[in-house]
Amino acid sequence: MSDTTLVLLCVAAVAVLLDLVVPSGGVLSGTGLALIIERVLNWAGVAAIVRWPLAGLGMLITVGLAIRFGERVSERLFPARVRTNVDRLVGLRGQVHGLREGAPVVIIEGDLWTARALDDAPLAVGQTVQVVALVDQVPVVQAVED
Repeated sequence: MSDTTLVLLCVAAVAVLLDLVVPSGGVLSGTGLALIIERVLNWAGVAAIVRWPLAGLGMLITVGLAIRFGERVSERLFPARVRTNVDRLVGLRGQVHGLREGAPVVIIEGDLWTARALDDAPLAVGQTVQVVALVDQVPVVQAVED
């Protein structure tokens, strides 16, 4: 194996692996596959006038497949945690606005939240509370001193 072939195959491997991290629409994978096809055909003794169009065709097919199925494959390989930003509430203070069916309704940063009281401690309207946890996206609060 020549030094040129080794370098091109390493570049191809890096391009394919980089495509898993960098959203390129399959261009990186397509380029890597085109390099691999070109080097294999070169090794087999195929003329350059045939090698390069076949490598280009391999690249186009790869990009087309990436465009069509890339998002599905990416979601299966790297499932994303759904971020709701409600976790930022932990540690914030609010005030009990009222009670609804025994559950405190609290005002936190100007928004009303139906919350749960920590240890089912009774809370009074107007009492200051702090969010200590989240359970199923519902703030769990406990009374604090002003």
